[in-house]
This record gives sequence, structure tokens and C-alpha cells, in this order.
Amino acid sequence: MARVFSAVDIEDEKLKDELAEVRDRLDLGFKPVPEEKMHITLQFFKDIGEEEMEVLKQALDDIDVSSFQAEMKGIGCFPSRDYIRVVWAGLENDRKMQQLYREVSEHKVQDDNDHSFTPHMTLLRVKNIREEQKKKLRRTIRDFENHEFGTLNVDSVKLFRSDLEQGGSVYSKLYEKYL
Repeated sequence: MARVFSAVDIEDEKLKDELAEVRDRLDLGFKPVPEEKMHITLQFFKDIGEEEMEVLKQALDDIDVSSFQAEMKGIGCFPSRDYIRVVWAGLENDRKMQQLYREVSEHKVQDDNDHSFTPHMTLLRVKNIREEQKKKLRRTIRDFENHEFGTLNVDSVKLFRSDLEQGGSVYSKLYEKYL
């Protein structure tokens, strides 16, 4: 059994550098996402076996979406500014990404989460935030809420395995579908 997720990898070095620069300005001692792990998760699956893995690969093969570009713009947080757990960079005009998500979700491997899909790239994860950190983080989020990071070229969807190790999660590419 494996932890697996489908994602759009962020490969453009200039875009990753811009995301990392803003991420570093937001980081107040939290857990930043390293540049080599920058991606937009479409779906996450727990405990996937080989048979289910094949169903997921077939779902990727069945995608009927052409490559496209999306503008990465603005930052926000989940679940709310009162209780910040994740700080993320968003996408503007994400209609094509929503369509890609719907097509990737056509399988019947696991029921999807009960929340709506919000395309985003996680910049950092927040734990044990102190009040003064929260105030500074909120202020910085406001400062960058309309920041333009650059253009994301979406030309493939990848299936990754995520293994939890002592130093954090390790991603291994299992499959790739070019659009």
C-alpha cells in the first residue's frame, strides 16, 4: 500500500525562484516547501494498492485536456486567517485547472475529500503559531495577496508516491501523462 497523489509539477526555474522568494519572506520558522517539491496537488490518496494504481494511471491516460498556461497570482491561507495551517500561492482564472481536476477525478478509486478543489501551491505549513507570529504572517499575506508570480505552463499530470521518512516526505514519480 502506498500514499499517492496526482499533481501538476512546477518546473519553470524562474517561477520557482519567485515562489521561493515570497515563501522565504513569509517564513517565520515554519515548514517551507522546498523548490524541488513545488507542485499543485490535484488529488491525494492513502493506502493505494497495485490494482488501484493501474486505475489511476488509466484515468490519467483518459484525460482529454490540452496543455495550457495559468497565471500564478496571490497568496492565501487554509483554513482561515484566524487559524492558519497552510500558506499558499494561487492561480488566476483557474477554469482549465478545474477542468483538469474534474477529468483526473473520473476514477472510482477513493471518494474525494469533502471540500471543493482550490488550485494552489503550498508555500509553507504552519504549526504551533504564536500570536505575534500570526499577526506578522497575516500582515505579510495581505501585502502579497495580489502578487503576480508568473506563468505556469501545464503540459503534463504526474502521479507521485509519497513516502514518509525521518527528514520529511520523499516524492517519487510513478507515471506521467503529457497533455
